[in-house]
Amino acid sequence: MCFTIEIHLTRKAIETRFPVNSSALYDFDFNYFYRAFNNPLIPVIAMEDPASVQLRQWGLIPAWVHSRAQAEQIRKGTYNARAETLHERPSFRESLSTGRCLVIAGGFFEWQLVNGKKIPWYVKLKSGEPFVFAGLCDRWMDPESGEITKTCTIITTAAGPLMEKIHNTKLRMPVILRREREEEWISGDLSLLKRKHILLPVEDSSLEAYTVAPNLVGAGANPSDPDIIKPYNFEIPGSLF
Repeated sequence: MCFTIEIHLTRKAIETRFPVNSSALYDFDFNYFYRAFNNPLIPVIAMEDPASVQLRQWGLIPAWVHSRAQAEQIRKGTYNARAETLHERPSFRESLSTGRCLVIAGGFFEWQLVNGKKIPWYVKLKSGEPFVFAGLCDRWMDPESGEITKTCTIITTAAGPLMEKIHNTKLRMPVILRREREEEWISGDLSLLKRKHILLPVEDSSLEAYTVAPNLVGAGANPSDPDIIKPYNFEIPGSLF
């Protein structure tokens, strides 16, 4: 799964990496972690406007939802979307055709279970550059207020060898798209066969992963603290790998 990500980037870094207009990020707080459960605004590049970055709330609300109560209930299960069942889930089926997006990030966090203790890991590209998760987005109108809410979800897939060792309970990881697949993901109509070919775990050789301090990514932590992504060595019985 993927419920905590890092987006401590700059507009310049994003525009250097992606050919997009990043003006929507003028007042965006680039922090070291964002938790899905808080429904934060996160930057995406969507099919509807691939030349610009836009902000969307994390936790997808499908357009067909009938009430605010139903919306809040559904989004509790849509922070992530399993690549294997996208075409089966009513929450994602329409977005898979018309709402594919790229979720911009600098890294993500996952927890490893070792001797009953949860150890946080930070994962990023070895290159240190921004990357994108494969995502889906949708827009929902509150029938009572008429307010439009734009939302998104991050797609996950079966973990590769490295992430199997780190996320050793769920054995899942977010889909980090290869550069050559990014434009393909958000342009045109993709057959189900092509989608399955794209939504694969990224190669271990492109990733860097290390443990971080648990108190810095826990409840009440300061998301702007740079120590959040500093390496931290655990002294507990047993091996982390």
